[in-house]
Amino acid sequence: MQKKANHKKFISRSRATMAAAGFLLFSVIAYFISSREVLAFDTVIRQEIYNLRNDTLTIILKVITYTGNWQSVTLICCVLLAISRLRFSFGFPAAITAVICTLIQDTLKLMFQRIRPDVSLHLIQQGGFSFPSGHSFTNFVFFGMIIFLCRRKLKNRVTSNWITALLGCLIFLIGFSRIYLGVHYPTDVLGGWALGLCLLMILISVMDFFQKDPRH
Repeated sequence: MQKKANHKKFISRSRATMAAAGFLLFSVIAYFISSREVLAFDTVIRQEIYNLRNDTLTIILKVITYTGNWQSVTLICCVLLAISRLRFSFGFPAAITAVICTLIQDTLKLMFQRIRPDVSLHLIQQGGFSFPSGHSFTNFVFFGMIIFLCRRKLKNRVTSNWITALLGCLIFLIGFSRIYLGVHYPTDVLGGWALGLCLLMILISVMDFFQKDPRH
């Protein structure tokens, strides 16, 4: 019993540490963005990524970035909500997560009002403000929550591990695609991931009050 209690404390502290680290990184990036519109870091990283551009990779990354659109997230939520046995365990948590992310990202974009990279660099049409990257932020939290739920709910560890790996790669590739396609600065994506880590840890901690691990 004591060992289990200590393990829970360790998990809680780890989540709190990651949430704090994510918020701190986001705050530092936000501070520099508020001070200078384009950072040297952005310029160097963007140029390196733009040098990778080719027709085949562009097609692939367009598909990946569209996977992270709000329409795709909404469709996933609708499917999970429509399946009765997944409605409460996956559907509602995923839908609530998506709504919270949308509200936060829209608020922050209006607060910072960072202009996107020059339209001549865009490989897709994209409006709105740049910081933080909504795709990077929302998909980090949304797919991160699905990963958490799968690892909490699925008894088959092989399946759970595959889902974790695939969605983890998707989270990274969606963020990378936003820079590659010219619609975001690297700090937009990094800031989105950092804030996403913070929010995901908070939401996961809240989930622990409502859902129990079936393996225990």
